[in-house]
Amino acid sequence: MYTFSMRAAELRQLCDVYKRTREGTDAEGIQRVRDVTRTGRIQRYVQYGYPYGDLKPPQRTPETLPLRKPGWLPTAIVVNILTPDDVRRGKKVSQEHLIGVEHEDEARCNLILPPLDALKAAPLAPLEVIDGQHRLWAFDADGEEPIPDDFELPVVAFHGLDIAWQAYLFWSINVSPKRINPSHAFDLYPLLRTQDWLDRVGELTVYREARAQELTELMFGHPKSPWVGRINMLGERGAGGVSQAAWVRALLTTFLGTGRGQGRTGLFQANLSEDGEPLEWSRAQQAAFLIQIWLDIQQAAEALSKYWWIRQYGDPKKAFLDKTSMLNQDMGVRAVLAVVNDIFFQSAERWQLESWLMPAQIEASTSLSDVDAALESLANAKFRQRMQELAEGLVGFDWRSLEGPGVKGDQEVEVRKRSYRGSGGYTALTEDVLRSIAEADNEVGRTAAELLNAGVS
Repeated sequence: MYTFSMRAAELRQLCDVYKRTREGTDAEGIQRVRDVTRTGRIQRYVQYGYPYGDLKPPQRTPETLPLRKPGWLPTAIVVNILTPDDVRRGKKVSQEHLIGVEHEDEARCNLILPPLDALKAAPLAPLEVIDGQHRLWAFDADGEEPIPDDFELPVVAFHGLDIAWQAYLFWSINVSPKRINPSHAFDLYPLLRTQDWLDRVGELTVYREARAQELTELMFGHPKSPWVGRINMLGERGAGGVSQAAWVRALLTTFLGTGRGQGRTGLFQANLSEDGEPLEWSRAQQAAFLIQIWLDIQQAAEALSKYWWIRQYGDPKKAFLDKTSMLNQDMGVRAVLAVVNDIFFQSAERWQLESWLMPAQIEASTSLSDVDAALESLANAKFRQRMQELAEGLVGFDWRSLEGPGVKGDQEVEVRKRSYRGSGGYTALTEDVLRSIAEADNEVGRTAAELLNAGVS
């Protein structure tokens, strides 16, 4: 096995890619079909880096230019150097087109390359690609900007490897490794994000994911949060609790929703009205709002043991903390965030959410003390009572899961709990929570009724 670097354009001329084909019981090659979309994305990445390369041309403006990053391709292209005896598609490499391997010592060798001009008419290229064909194909076509001729790629080369061993390598590289779990990936966001990502281009997915991850991290790490230490930040099996990935996805589809298509309009993301502006809450205010609503829910669950479903747990705290309570499960977290987002978005103007102001802050990072100050200020916000009303309304819903105490054996309840599973379960759960809240004769209850009448769920 040899390791070296080579100019991408030169490597591309020396290589053939053998797509897997099948005729009856006969099969040849190991490579996948060329994916033009994937090749194009790699090409844009090499030119612009990430996330700038994923922007559509109209989005590439002077404002978004700071998002342009290096288009590094550090993963090696894996190839096989053909020998004079190797046959591919019924052909052999001509003697004048072979790559020679001359060893200087045990650690170094020289590759003797054929003239590249002579390869244009060669029946068979001297290298065959085992892994990395899409990266090479990215250097075929002209892009929006030409890729530099001197762009170098790392290469791992084998010599005289037969097809069976190539298939083994392809499987080892592409099939065997387990993909990193989403929670672990999201946990890397603090190492990746910059102020430009967070504040300059709010429509970008990377902005929304970074903001969602930061809010999740504050829910996990702030000492006043009811979720402190209770979120499975790395998605580890057996660790229990709601995963960081579930929190991020829930925030992306609720408070950070763009409102496009059938998506939900997010309180922290979208304009509050047709001619309005986004809610100008700082990151510390957003985190404080989320922490406080969950604090209100926790306190209501512990105080309102009058609700029969809470008494099923014996200890009221278990209604919030037990693994059989949907308030402590992915689906329940998402439903709560959806209902809170929709009710406050619906009533944002009449409840004067924009009146909650904080002193100007430097937001290169959101410190715990910033969140503390926001929590203290939130206590005097004009809509504070609405948060408490909503928390009481949420706790009035039966949050026991299918495995919750007293569910099995009660056929009607069991059927309803089963309806929350499957593709339509989240929508059904959100609608039922809104119906429960709409029974209250207060501002929050009337807003829930408005949402139901409008078909929002």
